[in-house]
Amino acid sequence: MIKIDKKYIIKYSFEFIVIVLGISVSFWLNEISIDNQNEGERVKVLNSLMMEIQEIRNYTNERENTWETDLNLLSLLLTPQNINSRIDSILKITTSKSRIETFLVIYRVFEPPMNRYYSIINSGDLRFVKSNKIKEVLSRLHNTSFSYVETTVEYEKQLKQSFLPFIAQNHPNTIIARDDDNISMKEYIRILSDAIEKDIKLKANFTMVKRYLEYKLNFLKLYVIILEDLESEINQVLE
Repeated sequence: MIKIDKKYIIKYSFEFIVIVLGISVSFWLNEISIDNQNEGERVKVLNSLMMEIQEIRNYTNERENTWETDLNLLSLLLTPQNINSRIDSILKITTSKSRIETFLVIYRVFEPPMNRYYSIINSGDLRFVKSNKIKEVLSRLHNTSFSYVETTVEYEKQLKQSFLPFIAQNHPNTIIARDDDNISMKEYIRILSDAIEKDIKLKANFTMVKRYLEYKLNFLKLYVIILEDLESEINQVLE
């Protein structure tokens, strides 16, 4: 029977414990390092989203102001009133014939800055965001709410493209007057007003444009509300 010296048992036992502890500490330190790296990435992702929120806010503010001005101008052209009052009201908003033509026949895109969001999605960095609430609000903002605004813009585009040939054929003077320097802004408004009042089809088309403008603004305001919700959720996590 092999006899093992007690001192060797103690020695090897101690070495074994040291090795086990060393491995355990190494794993523990590695876990801490990974957690710290993940935390750094999480903060980085959230800060990037916060920067994009401000960029989107600047964009939506510009879109909202532009669309509201479009709506006000179109409402003035469609609302029955004294022509001189109409001219005065429109001139307080704009003195540009091209500004009038733009909202009548040209659609405005809705393309908020989302490069940071798409980069985070494509790189898989969204996994660093632990908050399910933030992920849910992000989805509502960039998928659901965004699609509502975008769809309305697309419908408006199709509408304007469909009746532009009608305007060119039946009211060519409204198109020619825009580039005619001999026709003043006041006279241009008179030409448009006369065309709208005398042609029910033209008025109906512009009435539909007005409705789409109203829809766009309503969906845009919903989009902004969700944007504010996202900002609030991220602020809470970062604090």
